[in-house]
Amino acid sequence: MTGDTATAPLTAAGWHPGRDVGDVALLAALTTAPLGPWELFPAAEGALRAFHGLRIPPTGPGIDVAPTGCLVDPTQARYGAVPLRRIAEAVGLRVFPFGRTDADALLCVDEAGRLFCVDHGGARLLGDTVRAGLTALAEGRASVRLSAPRRTWALDAHAYGDATDPVRVGTRAALVAVYVLHAHAAFAAREVRLRATTLRGVGVLAVDRAFPLYPGPLQDSADPLAAAVAAAVEAAGVRPQGAELTFSVPAAPAPGQLECAVTVGTAGAPAPRLVLAAGPGAAVGRPAELFAACAAAFDQQVGP
Repeated sequence: MTGDTATAPLTAAGWHPGRDVGDVALLAALTTAPLGPWELFPAAEGALRAFHGLRIPPTGPGIDVAPTGCLVDPTQARYGAVPLRRIAEAVGLRVFPFGRTDADALLCVDEAGRLFCVDHGGARLLGDTVRAGLTALAEGRASVRLSAPRRTWALDAHAYGDATDPVRVGTRAALVAVYVLHAHAAFAAREVRLRATTLRGVGVLAVDRAFPLYPGPLQDSADPLAAAVAAAVEAAGVRPQGAELTFSVPAAPAPGQLECAVTVGTAGAPAPRLVLAAGPGAAVGRPAELFAACAAAFDQQVGP
């Protein structure tokens, strides 16, 4: 799906290496741009010059899924501002309309030269290059859905000290999360945020504040962090054993950014849990690799 290999469907549709329809493609782009509004960038311009005007039919029964044809013409997707903008927000790059499939899915290309489509079922990456994506579409190769990944691990409270002390368990488990994220260059956390919600009645958010990590090795932060958290919970008039404590590791906003949190004391969930989640942009590219690497590290650190 992501390689520039077979191009028979494109060749049959009239494409050849070096194809450049020049002004025709640029006129279509200029007609489309004001309706987004869209900005034409080099990857989109190059792809349109190479493929604009091609009507690519489906071939064969489909390798992984049912194949579909498409028309490469940005004007066919010119009114898809809302769904295409969601793809741009997910991957953190500009996109430009590229065409429409025979099944009425909109096509777009991003600044990295990748081909995406979006329909009522959501957005999908067709190929890491436009040529690969168009071939995959025609041959019925599997695409990658832009869905938000999420993993959850149940934690053994005894592994983090006194299992009856939710503050200590939560802070130590949160520091394990910080370590993994630091080790994989996901982001360098400088603090841990606590949200303490009472478990009685409708539940009241009693504490919502960040606690800085101390300089030096992370293990040196464990006891001071636990003491500061315990003091804040006590000052709010909350018993740690009677609250849900969520320790999150804040990160700078970014497409596909990982989110990591440890929750202790949830009603109906006897074991503490660690959650690693990310936005739809983490389904592809470097964010997907980062999510997978951190998840594998947590499998080793806290168990599958």
